[in-house]
Amino acid sequence: MLHIMIDAYGSDSPKLDNLKSVYDSIVKITNFVGVKTIMPPSLIPYYYGSVKEDDGISAFVLLKGGHFTIHTFPQRECYFVDLLYDGFVNEAKLLEILHTELPFEHELVHALDRRFEINDQLKTHIDESRDFGPHYLMHNIEPVELDMDTIYTFLDRIPVLINMDPITRPTVITDRVVEPEIISGITVIAQSHIALHYYKAEKRFYLDIFSCSFIDCDDIINTVQELLGTACDWRLISRGSKHTEKLTERDEYISRFNIWQENIR
Repeated sequence: MLHIMIDAYGSDSPKLDNLKSVYDSIVKITNFVGVKTIMPPSLIPYYYGSVKEDDGISAFVLLKGGHFTIHTFPQRECYFVDLLYDGFVNEAKLLEILHTELPFEHELVHALDRRFEINDQLKTHIDESRDFGPHYLMHNIEPVELDMDTIYTFLDRIPVLINMDPITRPTVITDRVVEPEIISGITVIAQSHIALHYYKAEKRFYLDIFSCSFIDCDDIINTVQELLGTACDWRLISRGSKHTEKLTERDEYISRFNIWQENIR
């Protein structure tokens, strides 16, 4: 169960604000990195939110037992990619296509195996004063029975209960029409997502809560465990750790490009 998280910085391409460009990028990636899609891509434009810098496009496609998502932040000149998949993924091809289709200057890549105890794997440093993308990774410790209705209800309720801003209702589907083995669900919150994949034979789920603001970890864990009826192993990864530097540099760019005004005074 490979989970690849890519934070792409220095991307000032107008493609970040173009629905067709993002759609085409998702199709190329899912066609060439070795994953199996179980639905077409869905794209959700997000504008006029409470934080202007969070405007952009959120996009997702559910895979067999996983998901692929892109969240773009044109004004922050960055975007965030997640690929969770139970199988081989051509990571080099993924980065190659992203660099070609949605160019960026530098990236930060996290990769981990979600089938192991995630708390035992390397933790990233959390700086709540600078970071804006906490990503909670969870799975159940004991077997649990879930169905499509339970997963839908969970994804519908959890954003409000943990003070996040939902911008879609949940999408919940099975990996195949006849004798499905996996139930997958996702809902988009303000420029991020909450996704859950349930493996019926193993009675195990993998849950992602990717947010744009930090909230109390205990509240999130306790709420998830109460709604799903099981204790969870969990880990918090910080995303977006370089965006503050980029926004701070913007004042320098503005003064540089407007220097002609000083020359004529």
